[in-house]
Amino acid sequence: MSVLEVRNVWKSYGKLIANEDVSMDVKEGEIVALLGPNGAGKTTLVKQVYGEITPDRGEIRVLGKKPGDRHVKKLLGVIPQECEPYGDLSVWDNIYYMGKLKGVEKDSIKAKGEELLRELGLTGKRDTLARELSGGLKRKTLIAMALINDPKLLILDEPTTGLDAEGRREVWKILLDMKKQGRSMLLTTHYLDEAERLADRIFFLNKRVIDQGTPAQMKEKFADWYEVIDYTNGKVYKVKGEEELKKVVLGLRGKFEVRMPSLEEVYLEVIKSE
Repeated sequence: MSVLEVRNVWKSYGKLIANEDVSMDVKEGEIVALLGPNGAGKTTLVKQVYGEITPDRGEIRVLGKKPGDRHVKKLLGVIPQECEPYGDLSVWDNIYYMGKLKGVEKDSIKAKGEELLRELGLTGKRDTLARELSGGLKRKTLIAMALINDPKLLILDEPTTGLDAEGRREVWKILLDMKKQGRSMLLTTHYLDEAERLADRIFFLNKRVIDQGTPAQMKEKFADWYEVIDYTNGKVYKVKGEEELKKVVLGLRGKFEVRMPSLEEVYLEVIKSE
């Protein structure tokens, strides 16, 4: 079952085309990543998904309804790209008032809010003003705010931008834990390792959808070579074809590693072909 369906969506700003005939979907319980360079139209597309702007042409359905539907808005969790919790409010107050805005009952906010504080490691920061938090803790607070209404679809636009390596991995763990709970997510990112680690499916976007598939499918489709690293002498070999790979490996002595191209290398090849 698809929780999100985007069909032949076009969006322009004057003469600038941001989205060109884009079609994609998110199925229940999966993470889908939109991957593309700056200016590829990723943020424009997600803004149409959560109803901030409307397509010029095409159709978007969230849980079977239009994004602007009041019922749908209550079932979404959104973390925009340039967003922070309200600095003059505590962590708890940010979560509580977001729940009120989403129409969640007071008792449910209290129960769900306390649960989110525990799950996200924010209990000790409950009464801390948001402006005093680190970048990672601000992101965790935004995630709690987005989850307070128990959304059917979570939309994250560049969720780890500005975080250090430790903060990024903390957010990754949270998102993967939420996936295990059956949550559906649409995220945009320009971090190739992030998409490879988190996404069930990836859409390469550069105004239009260039290609899509699982990380493994994208590698298999575009990678026609292997990289062999010989740790004995430090040499690196690029080998085409499995027969040639067998010959090289049989000729090695000592420790070695064989790997396929990374998603980043695949992505660069795809973009280059554009």
